[in-house]
Amino acid sequence: MSIRFSTIIIFLGMHFSFAYAQTEIGNSEHIEKYQKCIALVEEDARSALTLARNWYIEGGGIASQHCEALALYSRENFKEAAMLFETIIDDLVTGKGTSDFAFNNKILLRVQLNYLAGLAWSSTSELNRAYTAFSAAISGMNQKSIYAYDIFIERGLVQMLRKDPENAIDDFTRALEINSQKVDAFLYRAEAYRKTNQHLKARLDLNAGLSIEPYQPDLLFESGVNYRMQNNDEKALGEWEKLNEKYPNTHWQELVKKNIEIIVQ
Repeated sequence: MSIRFSTIIIFLGMHFSFAYAQTEIGNSEHIEKYQKCIALVEEDARSALTLARNWYIEGGGIASQHCEALALYSRENFKEAAMLFETIIDDLVTGKGTSDFAFNNKILLRVQLNYLAGLAWSSTSELNRAYTAFSAAISGMNQKSIYAYDIFIERGLVQMLRKDPENAIDDFTRALEINSQKVDAFLYRAEAYRKTNQHLKARLDLNAGLSIEPYQPDLLFESGVNYRMQNNDEKALGEWEKLNEKYPNTHWQELVKKNIEIIVQ
């Protein structure tokens, strides 16, 4: 299972909130069926898809649709998954097939669903739709939300793919304001600074990231690139040699080899 899909499954609030969204909290049978479906997504997405669709016919409502959308994502049917996430959002707005719990918590549920739709659209390279979904999630969430860091990171990555590093920097900065102990935001912002020729700012971010995880391979490689951009080949070689030592017989070794050959020519 990919790291991104693991993030989806762990995106907390979902396991219970979507189960409750279709029924009253006391319906333990409904909740158990939802949890079984979600667990099956990780083990056998095809079987989970069948279960979810049959359950929907039986009246499973948005809980069954949510499980179906996750199963579609797991099977890399990203466009179908994105469209189904958006269908659930529409149903929350109209109240179709939802309970009082869903109505009272629709803002939180819509944040989660827009986040998931954004991931799915991003996986289809439909970047404008991904951007719209992530932006909808951001507009609906409390800035102290436990989801905020990840959503800003994901929208920033979409901005990079849209060749808009300036706005990506803003998103990564907002992520760092929420949590400055995770290295990915430092890495991504450093890459965005490189794209905008702000190499000294990129250096500061790389140093900050490496102070947290000194041998994180993406950071080490980008650090070497940064030194190279500043015409410091000696330090660039030093960073890439660390990669060779720490990650032998990996794709990093081959990547480093190509870059070192450019320097020593």
